[in-house]
Amino acid sequence: MLMYEEILEWLAADPRIQDLRKKAKELGVKIKRRMKKRDIMKVIREDIMKRLKESEEKRANATSNFGEVSYQNETEKLPELPQTYGKNKLVLMSVNPHWLHAYWDLSPDTIRTLELLPPGSKVVLRLHDVTCIIFDGSNSHRTFEVSVDIRFTKNYYFNVPVAGADYLVELGYKDPVGKFVPLIRSNVCKAPKDYPSSSTRERWVDLRTKKKRVFVVGDVIIKPVERAVGVSSMNVLENPSPSGGGSFMWERVKSGAGKGGV
Repeated sequence: MLMYEEILEWLAADPRIQDLRKKAKELGVKIKRRMKKRDIMKVIREDIMKRLKESEEKRANATSNFGEVSYQNETEKLPELPQTYGKNKLVLMSVNPHWLHAYWDLSPDTIRTLELLPPGSKVVLRLHDVTCIIFDGSNSHRTFEVSVDIRFTKNYYFNVPVAGADYLVELGYKDPVGKFVPLIRSNVCKAPKDYPSSSTRERWVDLRTKKKRVFVVGDVIIKPVERAVGVSSMNVLENPSPSGGGSFMWERVKSGAGKGGV
């Protein structure tokens, strides 16, 4: 297409008859030996216009046929995705440091259980902060709860306050007296940190030996020591005060003389 347009522009520049004969030979256009300059230009121009028209028709047909074939292949070869796979599955994944996405699928038995809940019950999602703990269902640092309608939704986005923490979510229901009954539990998902890493280590792999090597570059960054918030009374060991949902506990360290602090 571009070549033909350039030839038309070249013809408009009134080339010499010798150049016209040479161009006609290159294009395969037959001309007579005694044809005048204007006749040669006319023959070449008509041939170029004919070629342009044929190219446009081929391109239009190819586009039309491609669209028809693509549509047919799409409708014939690609089956529709099922609305449900009939299995209990709850997945939690991170979107960014402060947003998590949960999606789920339910088995027929679970759906039937939720549909036959007594009046006053409600289906809920519970998000738990389980950073650095083994979750037993009741020892999370924080718990966030939201009601969901399984008839109209199969996913939910959580806005979490702490980045870099570990979370998991449970889907279940609360009975009329407010007791939560979990039915499905998700994987543990770690939210990304919202600040740069303070690590000065560089990790390299020797391609010949496949061994990994770690190097410390520059000065080692030492994190500042923070003041611990806790208790320092003598009965701390007898009545420990758990922190973080039972995951951490400060204990008093005694010195040999019986003096000391936390």
